[in-house]
Amino acid sequence: MIDIHNHSLFAVDDGAKDMEESVEMLRYAYAQGAEAVILTPHYRHGMFSYPKERIVENYEALSVEAENIGIRLYLGCEYHADSNIVDAFTTGKCATFAGGDYVLTEYSYGTEYSAMLQYTRQLLSYGYIPVIAHVERYACIQKKPKLCGELSDLGAYIQMNADSVLGIDGRQLEHVCRKLLKGGFADMIGSDAHGVHQRQSHLGQCYEYVLKKYGEADADRLFYKNAKRVLENAAD
Repeated sequence: MIDIHNHSLFAVDDGAKDMEESVEMLRYAYAQGAEAVILTPHYRHGMFSYPKERIVENYEALSVEAENIGIRLYLGCEYHADSNIVDAFTTGKCATFAGGDYVLTEYSYGTEYSAMLQYTRQLLSYGYIPVIAHVERYACIQKKPKLCGELSDLGAYIQMNADSVLGIDGRQLEHVCRKLLKGGFADMIGSDAHGVHQRQSHLGQCYEYVLKKYGEADADRLFYKNAKRVLENAAD
């Protein structure tokens, strides 16, 4: 598996607090079956500042430890969409997925669908491919999951969290994820792991659940195939 949404990078957001916790999180991810992880520290104006120099420095240090574990690391960013989103990526202030064209975008619970559509179209017009983070959390999608089909038709990718699929984050999110999976609207499942003791990775358990419930083709697509496309795009 490839985890495309993960906060194991230490001392840069609300994820891992120090190198020790980062290493423990990566060991756990490896035990879950992840062969590669894209680290996605938050950027959100007024909440998470995305300290680029520290992020790069910590990423390089953690990559050495990851190599010893046997897991490949890549860098990205979980960007809370605002009017500066395109500039943040075109100027290099924030990292695309592994330096390619894919970008992880998140929204607030109450964000209007029209705003989500606007930012998605804007990013696409500049050549970026939005991956919409934990889409099951947004009120507009909860109310009408089929809207994900419109976003997909535009060219965006739809990501869900493993904990939401498994029901760990509550029955409501589990119900929304079930609709998205049954409708074929989801493209990727990530761990969104934030720590060792709280919000840890359950990617392996989720893979087994999806494999049993929806079959090998869907499990491969959601946990590996589409994520591999992201990394292959970065290598081109």
